[in-house]
Amino acid sequence: MTTFRVRHLQPGDARVSETDWEADSVASVRQEFQERGHAILSISAVKVQGGADLAFWRREPAPDFALFCREVRTLLVAGMTVVEAVETLSARERLRGHHQSLSARLLQELQQGRALSDAIAALPQAPSVLVAAVRAGERTSNLAQALEEYLGFEQLVTQLRKKVVSAAIYPGLVSAIGLGIAIFLLLVVMPNFASMYESLRGSAQGSVALTIGLSQWMGQHRLIMFSGLVFALTGTGLWLLSGHAKRHVLQLARQIPWLYARISDFELAMVYQALALLLRGGYPMDASLKIARQSAISQDVAIRLDSVLLTVEQGGLVSAGLSQAGLCDEVDRRLMAAAERNGNFYFAAQVVSQLHRERFELFVERFTRIVEPVLLLLVALGVGGLVVMMYLPVFDMATQLQ
Repeated sequence: MTTFRVRHLQPGDARVSETDWEADSVASVRQEFQERGHAILSISAVKVQGGADLAFWRREPAPDFALFCREVRTLLVAGMTVVEAVETLSARERLRGHHQSLSARLLQELQQGRALSDAIAALPQAPSVLVAAVRAGERTSNLAQALEEYLGFEQLVTQLRKKVVSAAIYPGLVSAIGLGIAIFLLLVVMPNFASMYESLRGSAQGSVALTIGLSQWMGQHRLIMFSGLVFALTGTGLWLLSGHAKRHVLQLARQIPWLYARISDFELAMVYQALALLLRGGYPMDASLKIARQSAISQDVAIRLDSVLLTVEQGGLVSAGLSQAGLCDEVDRRLMAAAERNGNFYFAAQVVSQLHRERFELFVERFTRIVEPVLLLLVALGVGGLVVMMYLPVFDMATQLQ
């Protein structure tokens, strides 16, 4: 028995509800809530009874939906049917020894007469935007084009995330190397200089004495130091892998307005790109907003999208709803207002997404150019300061010997 966290809309209520529900599979949860008339936004597994703490280490890697879509699209363009394409991918994975691959699970659903969109929706980690895109492609009998458009959305998300990761790698590497050098100097090199200095010169004074005292304390408590270092590294790794890091960083960034504005650009680029994909697939604006809100990486933006949805359902203007919710600036509002006159919401959402994407990319580029030299300077000053304090006693001893 598995516990699933279900985000859904209750009949007659525009607010998003979140419920923990125990069931054997995602399909049974979906069926239960649909029978009650609830609109399901997302279903995610929380924990398995009896699995306890080891479930975190046993969890399987997330399916690569982008790779699957790319391969299926290629096979569809080559003339295969959907079932033939999925069956071909499943056969390849079986030859590789992967009997529970994504294509194998989808093939089982397809062989039971289900549509590809329903088969993908039954998977617990399936992106709602992908399900909607495939469903639109099935309606228009142009599944290959629908997969192509989803891959464009996925490429945008991947590129933006890669920029963040790439920008964080260099500062993290420099900080780790600087910390490692400082610990090596304090634990290995400084104690030897301290003992030699005390035997020739006596007790040190000032900053030299402080550094020597710190080094001696670290040398006497090496077990505590190494245990604390291992604990800190392990805790940081678990913090990153568990997903709490993203939430905590967003909470911290919200306290810095200019930084939160740039993170919002990243998030709005994904939301508007999802809107463009869905509107192009033939979805009405209210249904598009319901699905696109799941592209939000923070609860704050999701709540704002709910207010926009409520405005649209009450007959209000989309541009006014987005502006009142703080999800667009004046340029974005005017673009969406123009789309209300000419009906080309897809193009307007595409342009707005591109604007936010360019702002975020420019911010990452400028921030990286500023942070990298500043961080190098700080690490150089820290390590250089330790080296200078280490050699000051040497100069003192040389003067005494002369």
